Amino acid sequence: MNKKRIRFPLTFLAAAIPTFAQSTWNNTSTGDPDWGNVENWSSGAVPGATTDVVIGSTPSGGIIGLNDGGNAITIKSLTVNSGVGAFSFVPLAGESLAVNGSINNNDSESLDFQVAVNAGANATWSGPLNFSNNVVIGTRLVTLSGSQSFIGSNLNFDITSATTYGRFVVSGTTSFISTVKINIGGSYFGTLGNSFDFTTGNFTNATLGSLPTLNAGLEWNTSEFLSSGILTVVSAVPEPSTYATLLGLGVIGLAVYRRSRPSV
Repeated sequence: MNKKRIRFPLTFLAAAIPTFAQSTWNNTSTGDPDWGNVENWSSGAVPGATTDVVIGSTPSGGIIGLNDGGNAITIKSLTVNSGVGAFSFVPLAGESLAVNGSINNNDSESLDFQVAVNAGANATWSGPLNFSNNVVIGTRLVTLSGSQSFIGSNLNFDITSATTYGRFVVSGTTSFISTVKINIGGSYFGTLGNSFDFTTGNFTNATLGSLPTLNAGLEWNTSEFLSSGILTVVSAVPEPSTYATLLGLGVIGLAVYRRSRPSV
């Protein structure tokens, strides 16, 4: 008896296992500290948005030059190994660096960002870090651990709702030089009584720049911002009780004036 062989289609399900590449700066191209030179990277390719970047060797001349025609360069994370020493990221044509994860300087010498830095995700930035260009936090939560200094022109946060806004959690020593201007942007238009605490530290020595434009009848109370990072939405029009108090003080003042006025 002939038996028919029944064949079942085989389906192979490939599990979606994420892989994250790592590439180490090895400064192989001596004298050419160009980010875009593939010879300087262990992977033989320029790092991209899914690359964990490790700086493993001291860059020639103490700089890594970002040369990508003024474009934004995006990486997954940035780590500097111990023993690398002080160096700077320098934009050669107005580039910016977006880091979608942590920044960790494991060396005792400062890492200087002369390039603008964008926080692409909630992350921890640790070690001695100097920011001497714009820093964009947006609505991210960034934990600062170690010694950081901000000496650039702008530090930018955003507010998009009563609970969604950028914030610094400080567990080290963070300083702001007087040239730093803190700007608050975003699509928030205000609700009376909303309060925003942008840092567990303070912004002493910085200056407050732009703020979101609030709905009519509302204004910002900025009195605590530099000392504790707090902004509060208040009424632009005094409450009726305030009017009554002011009117009462005015009446009392008039009465005192009349009593003290010499008779003619």
